Amino acid sequence: MHARVTTLEVPPDRMDDARRHVQERILPQLRQMEGFEGFVAFGSRQSGKLQGVAFWESEEALRATDEAVVPVREGAAEASGGTVASVEEYEVFVNEAPSAGPLGGVTGTVGGVTDTVGGATQPVSGVTDTVSGATDNLLGGGEKKS
Repeated sequence: MHARVTTLEVPPDRMDDARRHVQERILPQLRQMEGFEGFVAFGSRQSGKLQGVAFWESEEALRATDEAVVPVREGAAEASGGTVASVEEYEVFVNEAPSAGPLGGVTGTVGGVTDTVGGATQPVSGVTDTVSGATDNLLGGGEKKS
């Protein structure tokens, strides 16, 4: 996995504009690019420094997006009244993220049980769900109980 780290210098009072632009414009654009693996942004309301880290499945995927991301980052700077301070690229050596919260990706709730939809490392077994008084084994073979 590889990462591109973009640093923007944004007027501190425009950080919410920058955050909104990332969520509404940048993420949908990045999701359409081949090899995109995820994104995280950090910001300091005191200094106006905003860093976005885009993760790519390989160095080839990173290279293939070199030109496509230029207008994306320039759009972020323009939308927030800031400037692009730097762009750096790295190989990711370690990647550990919490399974819940903003970094945990998508979560879904089924029958009152919340589980991570993507990135599961172990199969879920023995989960039961109650519907109209009947308990069914979600993996099949369960008997209805009244």
